[in-house]
Amino acid sequence: MMETDFRHALREQTRTDHDFLDRMISTLDIARLRDFRVFLQIHHSCFLVMQARSLGQGLSTAALSNMIDGLAADLDAVTANPYAIDLPTPSALDPLSIDYMVAGSRLGSKILSKRWGASTDPCVQRANTYFGQAIDPKLWPETCRALSALPPSSARADAIVEDTRTQFQLFAAAFAKIVTAEDALV
Repeated sequence: MMETDFRHALREQTRTDHDFLDRMISTLDIARLRDFRVFLQIHHSCFLVMQARSLGQGLSTAALSNMIDGLAADLDAVTANPYAIDLPTPSALDPLSIDYMVAGSRLGSKILSKRWGASTDPCVQRANTYFGQAIDPKLWPETCRALSALPPSSARADAIVEDTRTQFQLFAAAFAKIVTAEDALV
């Protein structure tokens, strides 16, 4: 019996976590300043944790650094005081799990950029660094090839599944904390 391609197995084994986060993020109207600010802060906070745990390894190192810089520039444009939030910090993350999250995030940003681009708020429009960044067309296919090369029943594959779930949960925790902080301002 042939083993399933690990890339497909990873998607299936993390689907619930991914769908949960997608539902959370879809509640944000990123064409509105408040929700756009929440979106930026969630991503900036989580990507910083992921970068710290990547140890400069992986296919997405440069992309992740650029994304963090873009989010920071946009946060500077839309808020004077980004929230300092306390997020759970994983002890380690497999760099390939980070690659999967970063590459997937870049694909998702293509869709979200249309929603952001519909904004009539001049402040939101000026914060155009993150959604204006070029997407490396090789990152997703290279990540998929690396995932597909792993035996699905290996210890590393199991670790990547857990690390990917951890990252989805990190985003969900950031969402809850930042939305709560924003709501307290209203």
